Amino acid sequence: MSWYGTLVLAKPGKGSLSACEEVRRAFGSRFVTPSVMRVFGNKLGLYDLGDGWQRVGVRLVNRQRLRLAGGVQDVAAGTGAPALAAWVFESTCVHLEARTPAGVAVSVHLPNSDESCGYQHPEGRPGRVEPRRAVEALEAWAHEAGRTPAPDIISAVLDGTWDGSPFVEDCVLALFAALGFPSGREVLPVVDPDDPAFGDYALWSHFANNSAGNLVRAAEMGWVLGPEFDVTPMEQDYLRFEELVWSSVYGGGLSRDELIAEYHKLASRWPDPKASRQRRD
Repeated sequence: MSWYGTLVLAKPGKGSLSACEEVRRAFGSRFVTPSVMRVFGNKLGLYDLGDGWQRVGVRLVNRQRLRLAGGVQDVAAGTGAPALAAWVFESTCVHLEARTPAGVAVSVHLPNSDESCGYQHPEGRPGRVEPRRAVEALEAWAHEAGRTPAPDIISAVLDGTWDGSPFVEDCVLALFAALGFPSGREVLPVVDPDDPAFGDYALWSHFANNSAGNLVRAAEMGWVLGPEFDVTPMEQDYLRFEELVWSSVYGGGLSRDELIAEYHKLASRWPDPKASRQRRD
């Protein structure tokens, strides 16, 4: 089973990476949880790496667009600490971006070669970086993070065969270890995004995401944005509730009881979301 999404390594300061607005805005809001990765274990979920550092896997929804370089810069600026994001495409290749408050910048594609990977990268694929320069830049990133990197292992990861065994997300985790971050302790969710107490919000937020995604896509294509692309007030409300849920999954947001109260407000305002959606259609 292949995976695509972004592995984020950062130091949020307080709360969790799922509650970090810069992370959600740039990399998505579907954080990996045990229920998502039940077959393969939760190695891409939230992990506490010590001293405030965390890593987590996250994916986009329809209305969101990946911002790797600008996103990791925003996270570094917002947290006041180095940040790294590794976008994994179908467990085959990686676009890695790393930034620090002091100005260290790393942009590299793995495999680090001039050969085509066969995939279209949202921000364009970085060209080959001279291996020694890439290792030195990642060493500088790790030093600013207060870590003791292992340059030989970093070099071995960057120069690996990347032939699909192991999956590239495992290679990214090996790179994190080489930067001086241990495997860490798995952090379990404190909110279940599929909690029955939240009613059928997932269904209606799915439709809302499709509507919002169509609007984003139409704007990107330069189409005339008529009323058929409008995101309705009901859809906006469901998207807001969805954001509250996912920003709270690993703590740092609302409690389960607070989310239930918010859902009751939502259900009171839209007692028949099906009818509201049909009026739109």
